[in-house]
Order: sequence, then C-alpha cells, then structure tokens
Amino acid sequence: MESKEKAHDAQTAIRQVLDEWVAAVGRQDLEALAACYAQDVVAYDAIMALRFEGRDRYLAHWKTCLQMCPGGVRFTFRDLDIQAADDLGYAHALLACEADGCGDGGGNSAWSRMTTGFRREAGRWVIAHEHFSFPFDPKSGKALMGLSPDAAAGPSPVPVDMHAVTPHLVCRDAAGAIDFYQRAFGAHGAVRLDGPDGKLAHGCLWIGGSAVMLTEEAPARQASSPVTLGGTPVFLHLYVADADAAFERAIQAGATAVMPPADMFWGDRYGVVQDPYGHRWSIATHVRDVGPEEMRAAMTQFAGA
Repeated sequence: MESKEKAHDAQTAIRQVLDEWVAAVGRQDLEALAACYAQDVVAYDAIMALRFEGRDRYLAHWKTCLQMCPGGVRFTFRDLDIQAADDLGYAHALLACEADGCGDGGGNSAWSRMTTGFRREAGRWVIAHEHFSFPFDPKSGKALMGLSPDAAAGPSPVPVDMHAVTPHLVCRDAAGAIDFYQRAFGAHGAVRLDGPDGKLAHGCLWIGGSAVMLTEEAPARQASSPVTLGGTPVFLHLYVADADAAFERAIQAGATAVMPPADMFWGDRYGVVQDPYGHRWSIATHVRDVGPEEMRAAMTQFAGA
C-alpha cells in the first residue's frame, strides 16, 4: 500500500511539473520553463536539430521557437500516461500544439508524439529527457504534421506526399523531360499518364521531398511551353547539398549554363541552368546564415557593383 501511495504522489508531482511546463510555454516565460528542466537535460526536439544537450542550449532553442510565434503557443495533452518509481519517472502522450502569429500571421496547429523522462533532484521532479516526433511519409520524406487523433477515416485533403504549392511544367516532349530530370536532378518516383495520342497527359516526379508535375504542350488547352513562348518568366529553385556538383551534373545531362555557381550575398552558393525544354533552374546550397541588416547592406553593395 505504501509503495502505491508513493507512486501516486510521484505521478501527481510529475503532472504538476507538466502543468507548469505548459503554462510557462503559454506565457513565453523562459525563466519558469528553465525551472522545469535538469541542468543536464538531453532533448530530441522535432524542430531544427536532432539533439540538444544541456539546459542552456535547449532554452536558447526554446527562445528561438517561441519568437517564431509571437501570438502565443498552447499545448494540450491527449492520452497522457505517467509512471514513476523511486527517483525516476516518465510520461508519454499525444501533444496538440496551437500557435498564433506564426509564418503568415495565421494560426497553426499540429499533433506530435511526446515522451518525457523525469528525475527527482533534491525532492523535486525535473525533466531529464524530452522527445518530440512526427510520423513521416517515406516516399517524400515529408513530416506528417497534419495528422489528428480526431480525424475521420479517409484521404487527407492534401496528399501526404505533396506540399501545398506544386510546380506544374508544360514541356514540348514532356516524356523526354521526365527522363532528363531523373538524370539531371536525381528525380525519382515518376508517375505518368499518357493520352489517346500517346503523349504525356500528366506526369509527376519527386526531387528531394518536393513534387513536380508535367504535361505535354497543347495549344488547344492553352498550355504552351517556354520553347513556343520564347522564354519563361518563372525560375524553379532547387536546394541541394553541393551546388557545384549538382550544376555540373545538370550540364552533363544536357542543360545549358546560364550562371555558374558563385557565393551570393544572401548566404547561398548559387547558379542557374536552362534545361533542354526551356525551363530555368536556380541551384543553391546554403553555406552561411546572414542577418537582415547584413543582407540589406550586402544587397546595396551588390547592386552598386
């Protein structure tokens, strides 16, 4: 009986720490948030990095995340389970995160999975380990942040292997373009649907985690390729691990160099090619973080040069 009472008391104390943690996040109170963590906490967050070691480093990360959502963040637990014995405990739950003022200024919400480890220090429970994660789609590599335990069975409004905005390219010889993009940019997972005339009516492939759709030029559908139009007003921007290697691969596959890779003032190694179908691709690797003031000054200098 005594051990059950001790376990119950520990579970109650851990729940209190979690409630304080939720309240501190909601108030954006970093001092109160710090009090919830052990000095040597190890955290596996779902944002920006795989691992954070130590309270100071993790709190700096928390500060950055909270600044992204100046309107506030609200956490809600679902299926919270807490267990404890002696000086160790853990909790796991689904965690709803509702954030205001993020990104475009609107509200955002997402469900993640949370596992938290606790340790009792000087009679008080603190978080020694924290782990958040999302499931992901193996085809696209996209984190499935739109899942909800309350969602009815059925297809997702946005397919899990797609993003909200997808380029749809019109090409003269679209079937050849699919082959080119596989050779030039490492595209994979190509899907194609041919029309009655044997030409590509609809195609889709993935470059990294992003989908690109294609269709054959068809003036009757007001679908004209850059070759017919005499150019294109749109660039496709491709981030890669090595811009120079990707640029050279595209050239070897048949693309035309428009601008060789160079270090740019906004922090990217950046070059431009034109594919054989008239579409232009900027190829970049981010090599340096540049603050807004430095970027404005560098842009002025660049424009003057």
